[in-house]
Amino acid sequence: MNEVRNSTPSIIGWVSGPEGRGTIDIVWSSFLTIFLCTWTAVCLNIPHPDASNLDRLCIKAKWMLWAIVGPELVLAVAIGQFASARRSVKRFHGLGYKAWTLRHGFFADMGGILLQPRDSTPFLVNSRQLAYLVEHQYMEYPDLAVEEIWDKSKADTLARVLTLLQACWLVIQLLGRAILRLATSALELSAGAIVLCTLGTFVCWLHKPNNVQKGIVLTIEATTAQILLDAGDEAAAPYLHTPLDFVAKQSFTCGYDVMGFFKLRCDNRERPLRCFPNDRFPDIGSFEKFALFFMTTTYSAFHLIGWNFTFPTRSESLLWRISSLLIVGATIFWWVFETIAARHRFGRWDKYLIWLGLKKKMLANEPDVESGARTKRQSTRNRLDAFETEQKHAKPMLLWEVGLLLPMVFLFAAARTYMIVEALVGLRELPVGVYKTFDLMQILPHW
Repeated sequence: MNEVRNSTPSIIGWVSGPEGRGTIDIVWSSFLTIFLCTWTAVCLNIPHPDASNLDRLCIKAKWMLWAIVGPELVLAVAIGQFASARRSVKRFHGLGYKAWTLRHGFFADMGGILLQPRDSTPFLVNSRQLAYLVEHQYMEYPDLAVEEIWDKSKADTLARVLTLLQACWLVIQLLGRAILRLATSALELSAGAIVLCTLGTFVCWLHKPNNVQKGIVLTIEATTAQILLDAGDEAAAPYLHTPLDFVAKQSFTCGYDVMGFFKLRCDNRERPLRCFPNDRFPDIGSFEKFALFFMTTTYSAFHLIGWNFTFPTRSESLLWRISSLLIVGATIFWWVFETIAARHRFGRWDKYLIWLGLKKKMLANEPDVESGARTKRQSTRNRLDAFETEQKHAKPMLLWEVGLLLPMVFLFAAARTYMIVEALVGLRELPVGVYKTFDLMQILPHW
């Protein structure tokens, strides 16, 4: 790409496009691709029963906006939900119910199953809580066919096909212009990055029913009080979300946990919950963590492609480079920090601290989470139990961890904001090469 040059004939302003590629063509194709990708990829949980059509549209629009300004956050939610559905398949298969699929797991975790105990208030159950009820014989395995679940889904196949075609067209444009060394706009580069990250979100939610408005009701003979009484001390504490919270630790949500940490809760305070929040980040295992690390790092590094792009001024070029480095650096820092912090939360540093004399030895009645996770390797079910035990006994996030992360979050947000703004305002002056077109045959190999 060319180096930055101010006020030269190689940079021109708005170009009309009747006879070729114009500024409006760049804007239209980029915006259309972003809209289609976010519209089809975002797959939300079942809304609150009292939500109006306008409420549902606003929630959809909010998550589409997040998929544009922070696509890696939506990807993290999606891969977490995929991990939870995947664990549910393993658990139900371990119980002998081979008909349970990823779609069943997604359907339960998105609020598709309302439990009606005898003489009790109905409440939602997720896939893990449903497995608990089946395992302890409070109910029979729900005879719910995959086709019945998919009938509730309103996934638009035509929209997905159009999205795929539009996304492929943008990718071909970016690759073709790179091969032929033609200039590319920052807006198209940003759109390509969003497409890349949204593709991962789409794959994770491929088996999740889309736009489901209402779930099913399952009735059991046991009362809620009886289930809690049978569970013993584990269910003695008041629940936070639903009466079966004791079955497994609930992963954090932004509205309840993160904002609640700052005394700014913005979740639905109705209890028990009548809809599962969309901003819950389910716990993920090593496979999902590696996939998420790869996708988020690739997405952030994608912006470095614009390092030598031509911008209207040298200042804008410098700010783009700094912002790109900040985004990549913040992403890598977060993963390193999270790895270290996770080892602290799960007690994996304890043996080293004890050896150094910085921590007292564990009492006999304290749970040894790490050794428990090591010894329970006989079966898939035991591995799932070990994973849940580790999550349940995890230490809370400390104040110093939040204090260390907040400055990086603000720097990341500032860098991302600048890149979004620059992708738009940079359209006022673009290199002449941006408006040059090419034929597909030019980029295909010739023999």
